[in-house]
Amino acid sequence: MNNKKVDNACGCSIEDLLKENVKENEQRLCKAAESDMEVYVDPDPEKLSYEFYMKKQTDGLPIIPPTGERVRKFVEFSGKNKDDLIAIIPPRSGKATVEKIAVNSVMAGCIPQFMPVIQHSIKAVSQPKFNLPGVTATTHPVAVSIILNGPIAGEISINNGTGCLGPGNIANATIGRAMRLCLINIGGAVPGIGDHATMGSPSKYSYCFGEAENENPWKPLYVERGFNADESTVTVMGLDSPHNVNDHRSKTAEDLLDTIIDTASVAGCNNSHVPGEMLVIMSPEHSKTVADDGWSKEDVKKYIHENALVPVELGDRGGRKLDSKWVIDGKVQITRKPEDVVVVVAGGPGRHTMIAHGFGTSSESVTEAIRLADGTSALSVYDFKK
Repeated sequence: MNNKKVDNACGCSIEDLLKENVKENEQRLCKAAESDMEVYVDPDPEKLSYEFYMKKQTDGLPIIPPTGERVRKFVEFSGKNKDDLIAIIPPRSGKATVEKIAVNSVMAGCIPQFMPVIQHSIKAVSQPKFNLPGVTATTHPVAVSIILNGPIAGEISINNGTGCLGPGNIANATIGRAMRLCLINIGGAVPGIGDHATMGSPSKYSYCFGEAENENPWKPLYVERGFNADESTVTVMGLDSPHNVNDHRSKTAEDLLDTIIDTASVAGCNNSHVPGEMLVIMSPEHSKTVADDGWSKEDVKKYIHENALVPVELGDRGGRKLDSKWVIDGKVQITRKPEDVVVVVAGGPGRHTMIAHGFGTSSESVTEAIRLADGTSALSVYDFKK
C-alpha cells in the first residue's frame, strides 16, 4: 500500500475548488480514488455538512457533497464551459463561473436540469439596476425572490399552486436555496460579514415560485414585460417576506383591492419613505373576483398605486428622511407609478393574496429570458445539455 492512508476522505474542501488563478495544467480533482470516486470534498454527508457549516459555507442546513461527478452533470446542463463567467457577485466581487454555480447548486440539493434556471437567475441579479450590493449588505431583511414563467417552468415542475411559497417542491426549494448559497460562497454574503441584515428573514433560505399562467385572467408577468408566450423567463425582485391578505367576503373588485391596499399601506416598510416596487401575489380566486368585475391588470395596478397611501407623519418615521417630492396632500404613495405594482397570480384554492414590499428606490426587478449561448430562446432545459 506504500504506507498511503486508505480513506474515503480526500481532505479537499470547497475553498480549493473556489480558488482563483488555478493554472491550466493543474489537476482540479484530487486523487484519493479512481474515476467516479474522485471527489472535491469528503463524501460523508454528516461530516461534510458540519465542516462546511463551521467554515460559514452553508445556510445552516445539510448539503449534498459536491463530488466531481455530480458537478460535471450540472455543467453539462449549462450549455457552456465550466470556466465561463456568468456574473461578478458582490460584496467580495466573486467570479460566478459555471463550475462555481454548479457546485453550489449540487450543495443545495438541485437536480442537473435546474442549472439553466439557476445560471440565468444569477445573471439577472448581477444587472446594475437590481443593485445586488445594496440588497446584500443592507440591515434590511430584503431577500432575492425568483419568479418563473414560460414552458421551462412547467417542464421542471415549479410549483405555482397550493403551497408555492412553502415547503414540498424540490424545484422551488432548491433553486431558491442555490441562489442563496451562491451569494454566500461566491459573493461572500455571510450573515454578519457580507450580509448585515439585522434579523434576516426566512425568505433568505429560499424564495422561488412560478406564476399560475393557466389560472391567470390577465397577461402573465413575462408577457406583460414584452416577452413571447413561448419563451421562458426568470424575474428577480428584492423583497420583504410576503404578508398574507385574508379576504373571504369581498364580492367586488374595489372592496377586495381596498383590503389589499389597507394591508400594504403601513409605516416602517421601505416603501413608506422611499416608494418603489411591490409584489402582489393574487390567488386564482381573488384574481377571478377582480377580473369578473371587469377590471384589467392595468386597472388593478393603477388603483393600488393611487390609493396605497401612508400619512406623511408615519412615512417620515422610516429609515431615511422622507423626500418632499413623494408627499401629496399630506400622504405618501408607497409606489412611484402603476408599473411599480407587480401583479402575479399563484397559489391554490382559497381567497388569499400575498403582498411583499420591495427595497424602495434601491432595487429594480429584472426579467431575464432563458436563452442558449447563441441567443436563441430555449424550448427545453435539454437544449442546454452538451
